[in-house]
Amino acid sequence: MIETSRAYGRGIFAGIANFVQANPHWTVLYQERYLEQCAPRSLLEEKPDGILMRVGDRRVSGGIIRTGIPTVDLLDEPRKDGCPVCLIDDFSVAELAAEHLLTNGFANFAFCGFRGVPFSERRKMGFVAALHKRHFDVSVYLTSSSISNFHWAEERGYRDVDGLANWLAGLEKPVGLFACNDVRALQVLQVCEAKGFAVPDEIAVLGVDNDEVITQLSKPKLTSIQPNTFQSGLQACLCLDHLMAERPPAKWVELIPPIGVVERDSTNSVGTTDALVGAAIRLIRQKACDGLTVKQTLVELQTSRTHLDGKFKQIVGRSVHDEIDRVKKKRVCQLLRASDHTLSEIAAQTGYYSVSHLSRAFRQTFGLWPGEFRKRARRGENGAESQDRPRVFDHEMVQQNSPGL
Repeated sequence: MIETSRAYGRGIFAGIANFVQANPHWTVLYQERYLEQCAPRSLLEEKPDGILMRVGDRRVSGGIIRTGIPTVDLLDEPRKDGCPVCLIDDFSVAELAAEHLLTNGFANFAFCGFRGVPFSERRKMGFVAALHKRHFDVSVYLTSSSISNFHWAEERGYRDVDGLANWLAGLEKPVGLFACNDVRALQVLQVCEAKGFAVPDEIAVLGVDNDEVITQLSKPKLTSIQPNTFQSGLQACLCLDHLMAERPPAKWVELIPPIGVVERDSTNSVGTTDALVGAAIRLIRQKACDGLTVKQTLVELQTSRTHLDGKFKQIVGRSVHDEIDRVKKKRVCQLLRASDHTLSEIAAQTGYYSVSHLSRAFRQTFGLWPGEFRKRARRGENGAESQDRPRVFDHEMVQQNSPGL
């Protein structure tokens, strides 16, 4: 009982399909549905051995659990009724959002969500906490009333134009804004367009789910965090397989870290008001993969390394050298995952003077050789076996053991 109307549900199905192919004793009863649908009559008639569900109405989901059929929930917050859950790790999502906006040089931050919706509340708490520990404040805007059903909350959000516009107008700019999901980010972008707020120069907007319909319809196109829905579907199947065999699952609450940030135009800006650091970030983005060095950066900007590194570390959180390295490896990951270029071709396109130079640098950062990363990325795995939180990267899966990325 999983919706197909959004990218999140369809991604879960990919993980389920992978499990079913490897486990021919499974047969799936599937009906196309949306989140708010009630349980189909065929549910009790078919008497399935187990249920995977994403159901927006807690009365319906509660009724399903009371049938006594082994069930795994892929939507709701951790339950007290003994039903195991498999969810995206919302605090990892929030940490990823904070790091992405910090990397773009922002010093002002905002969160926009839905009051009372569990995943929105968790992402708000995580985002605020991640920035507070870095000594930044966050302006928060939530829908006026508390609604646990997020589809109803989304509908109310579309009508809340004036309140959202007034809040956006009062934010200190430039500001990096994290929306609890892609729908909320779309609502923010629509208000920005209607009221004349420049995106991303005044307000940079980041969503969650990487829903291809929403991200492409947005103006400008929306940067979004990609959840690892494939892994969610796979882990939910493993959990349900244990339950149906009358064995306890390995985990009653499975939290799946996101894959990374897919950057598009809505955050593709330099958020700092410091002219020197802004110029350095723009130069690095343009020329890092052409072999740009720290020395060339200093000559281009007519400044000293001590002066630039001091400002860069204060605002961005790392050195100029580390930022050049980050941008190059970011591009390597994109090419490994999205192209069939050889390592020699990738090295030439990303500023590395040889395949061995690229391979050693890549392994030192990620703990994987580039070829191994490519294979795992294309299988939908999250880079390495480690369950550490991923770091900020476009399209890519990067692990916490990656310094400076």
